Amino acid sequence: MPVKGGSARFDAPPKTLAALKSRGVAIAEIDTQGQISPHYSTGSIRLGIKSGAVTNSGGKVGGELRFSRAGIALINIKTKKVVKITGFVGDLSQGTLYAVLNRRTKTTLGTFARPRTVSAIDTEAAVLRMDTGVTVTATAAARLNAALGTRFFTRGGPLLHLRVDAALDPSVDLVTALHLGRPTPRTDEEDRAVPSARPRTVPASHH
Repeated sequence: MPVKGGSARFDAPPKTLAALKSRGVAIAEIDTQGQISPHYSTGSIRLGIKSGAVTNSGGKVGGELRFSRAGIALINIKTKKVVKITGFVGDLSQGTLYAVLNRRTKTTLGTFARPRTVSAIDTEAAVLRMDTGVTVTATAAARLNAALGTRFFTRGGPLLHLRVDAALDPSVDLVTALHLGRPTPRTDEEDRAVPSARPRTVPASHH
């Protein structure tokens, strides 16, 4: 199922934001031209969804979302070291968020829990909605720490909160296309078989 657009909000959790600030690390937005905003961010940025696809993978959301070229900059105010994080791609089938660091290195930035397809797909509005936390990977933690000259990031630590509204094709029957209908036939048969499988008890007659 192709994605027709939409947007996503990336929020730094309050505790993460406060911990970064205490270490002299600020967050700024990066525009689609790669320019860092002169104003520090509150830790929340919105990126457009430029392309992607959504599938039903084992009852959970699968597919891929590619976000606009804008991104986030982490700035060590004391040392002036900067990490640009752009080129976000969400691998929905693996629950993985990729990004490019400093326009050079594609990195597995973090992981997230995959939502169930039935609850994440709004069939009436033709929208995929996700609301999930992203935890940093060991590789990303090491690269971010090295680039910023800090020891803040650790594997499994909270990195971002991700809220996605991805537009799907409203002309398509999403229930059928994404298998959002009734449970599998095997399950139905099992459910129907349960009452009949029980032996019928006949009351004893008393004369």
